[in-house]
Amino acid sequence: MRKVLASFLILIFFANCSFALFGARPMGMGGAFTAIADDANAAYFNPAGFALNPGTDLTGSLLINNRNESIGDNLASLKMCFEAEIDPFTYVLGVGAVSLLALSGAKWLHDKGVLKKGWGREVEKVQKEEPVSEKVLEKGEAPTVAVGPKIKEKIEETAKEALAASTGAAKEAGKFAVGEFARESARQAYWGPWHYPWYHYNYHHPTYWDYREKEYSPQGQAQFALGLTLITDKNSLLNQDTNFYTLSLATGYEERVALGGNINGYDLGIKTSTGGTLKGYGAGIDLGLLIRPVDEVSLGLAAKEILTTDIHFQNGTILSYQMAVNAGIAINPIDMLTLAFDMHNIFGQGGNPRTNHLGAELRPFPGLALRGGLYDQSKTAGASIMIGSAILDYAYLGGSFNRTQMIGLTWKF
Repeated sequence: MRKVLASFLILIFFANCSFALFGARPMGMGGAFTAIADDANAAYFNPAGFALNPGTDLTGSLLINNRNESIGDNLASLKMCFEAEIDPFTYVLGVGAVSLLALSGAKWLHDKGVLKKGWGREVEKVQKEEPVSEKVLEKGEAPTVAVGPKIKEKIEETAKEALAASTGAAKEAGKFAVGEFARESARQAYWGPWHYPWYHYNYHHPTYWDYREKEYSPQGQAQFALGLTLITDKNSLLNQDTNFYTLSLATGYEERVALGGNINGYDLGIKTSTGGTLKGYGAGIDLGLLIRPVDEVSLGLAAKEILTTDIHFQNGTILSYQMAVNAGIAINPIDMLTLAFDMHNIFGQGGNPRTNHLGAELRPFPGLALRGGLYDQSKTAGASIMIGSAILDYAYLGGSFNRTQMIGLTWKF
């Protein structure tokens, strides 16, 4: 299984074909994931979700047929979340101090002209999922300025350092998890209502696979998480190469309330008729919030591109990604069923319409999940099966997605 996972991730990073949206599981639920976001797909939908379900996950997804018209992806994401016992006062005090520090840093960068508001400015804006090759080429195909080499080098250097550090942490976390699982398995065995010998119940931190026992939330525990996400798309149909690099930080308390943020780096390449490439670089910041007032209900809010840098291209074109605020609610009427509703771009910013997203996830027995959804007017469906520590995901996207099919693989350490 490890060789299969390694081969899958190599394909994700080096394939040159076209890929679909942002994670097989959330897309199978119609993109209604803002109030769920409890796995390594959280970066795009709600970074606060990284603080749910402590553990280490490595996820990848890709499209297997029928390119759609949105910016696509080879998606690879690493989630690392640990838990520590801490009293509420200390936790709130610490989160407040870090938030003030982050606010001061953001203000300083804004004053220096590095970060700018994601709303109310005159620069031309586009949606993050929208191809920009036509807009860029309107100013010509010849490079007129050298743009962003230091930004690119810094992004790559930071990504390499973070990956090296996270790989070491992941190995240690994996060793710990294996030891814990072995000790727990020796004490008890649980196969759920059906005998399912290749599925392993998560006793300490049940995920969406596991039937909950007693209370959902770990009492007196605080969660701290790091996420690393790469989305890369070499798309000849859209005449554009797209690379998104995201560092996510999140924290939660008793998995009742969680806060998170993304630092995004953008590296775009527009193909010219002469075979050259016009490069463009930029960055942005997202914020996310998740609240679970009762065990059966979750509320989510994500502000995407709330702070941003303009994307400067070599031919002088300047673009910026449009800010969007997404909100969602998820309900668990029974343990085996989750119902979700999202509204994306709720303020209709940039003249772009609001979109509605409906999703359902049914877990008839542990280790199997069935999904259906409505992505605005497009129907979606999906399924997952867990074998040992691996989760295999599948999604089918109809309507405007042109019957796109996606597959994904997650390894839980």
